[in-house]
Amino acid sequence: MARSTLAQFFDTSAGAQLHRWEAAQMDALMSTLSGDSALQIGAPYAKCLRSAPHAFKAVVSADASELALSHYDVNLLGDARALPFQECTFDSVVLMHALDLCENPALVLNEAMRVLAPMGRLVILGFNPWGPWWYRRKEVLLGKDCPIHPVSVPWVKSTLGADCVIDRGRFGIYSPSLSENPNTLARWRWVEKAGDRWWPALANAYMLSGIKKVDKMTLVGKIAQKYQAMGEWVKAPAVAEGAHREVTKI
Repeated sequence: MARSTLAQFFDTSAGAQLHRWEAAQMDALMSTLSGDSALQIGAPYAKCLRSAPHAFKAVVSADASELALSHYDVNLLGDARALPFQECTFDSVVLMHALDLCENPALVLNEAMRVLAPMGRLVILGFNPWGPWWYRRKEVLLGKDCPIHPVSVPWVKSTLGADCVIDRGRFGIYSPSLSENPNTLARWRWVEKAGDRWWPALANAYMLSGIKKVDKMTLVGKIAQKYQAMGEWVKAPAVAEGAHREVTKI
């Protein structure tokens, strides 16, 4: 799927509806975060980080024409499968349909986790392959020659494994219509509340967010023995003090 195809979709009435929903999710989430740096991967024309408090904001895309539409100060032409950053560089990383646009989404996800700092925030926005847009109307959505398929929420969770703790998630846009007529889309507004209540997993899009897990350090060898001995030494005065209090009381 060409990135320009996705950009063209966001210019449609249905695409604008999706973009508004995603912008609302990102505004609500980004305003609660902290940190110095944030990275957006994919769809540079979408201002996912506009509400983020980070001083440094960058976007990476493999499409130079899309980078020209970016609103960020730092725009990098690059491959999401091999990001030009060191490990643990960013406090927040947003994958804006980047998993939908790559032939190897697992590699893109691993790269995002590599450049994310410990306890950093990972956000994933994508199409739901079980939603009516993709499941029944993918040719209308992105063309007949689209070789790439979106990844599901269970796939994302299983691929991340224990490296990222997913603590937030939302499904959105339940309307099956891709009409260019805004009045037709308006007639499907009722399904948004009903879908969110009765069949959330069948939405057209989703947002997942999690925190990069930090493994606890374990002391080994002589250092471990030293600190174990120090722990026993620290406990001794507490026992003696307790005994002294009992004697005084008697």
